[in-house]
Amino acid sequence: MIRVSRRLVIIGVFIALILAGVVAYAMSGVDRISAHIGKPYTAVVKDSTFPVERKTAIYPSEPPKVDSTWISSPVVITFDDPEHGFTLPETVFGAVGYNKGKVDGITTSPMVETLPFDRTATLLVELQSMFKKAGWMPESVEGNDWIKVSSDEDRRQLQAKLFNQVDGVTLLIPHKYSLLLHIKCYARCDERNPETAKYLIDIGLSRDHFSD
Repeated sequence: MIRVSRRLVIIGVFIALILAGVVAYAMSGVDRISAHIGKPYTAVVKDSTFPVERKTAIYPSEPPKVDSTWISSPVVITFDDPEHGFTLPETVFGAVGYNKGKVDGITTSPMVETLPFDRTATLLVELQSMFKKAGWMPESVEGNDWIKVSSDEDRRQLQAKLFNQVDGVTLLIPHKYSLLLHIKCYARCDERNPETAKYLIDIGLSRDHFSD
């Protein structure tokens, strides 16, 4: 029995390594942007596989100034702060804005398409868990808290709310970064049918303009 158990463990480890390799290979084919608020444009170009220079609008001033990098093809965005960083799911929407040659804002939807509510809510749970682990916390003002999606009742109430308005939370790394996380009904919302409506999550990153 001991020999069989050891053999099963070895097989399990082998399978896990194969799966990890498959995932890594699949991800390697997707362009990546590595950026954080305050990072120089030249460093974003250097650290990213996404064609940042080709996809960046240049403001026609003297000298010319980098304006925004526009995303319209599959890309994985890594917020590469060494302490509070994270990697978002693949997206085809977004932009990186610059001010004085440094990243000033990042906007994206960490999805490649609109999704039914249950799948969008599951993604929201994963995103909020990732942000918590990276040290992000809700701004301490009344009514601002993590979006509640942990129970069936939470999800029912949230979906009903989204037929009328966007829901969201402002997260902070105090005195450093802010992150606006929104979920919204995006398609077939006027039908008010939970089975047919489609949803999007939006993320906006910038400097912390909220802390005292």
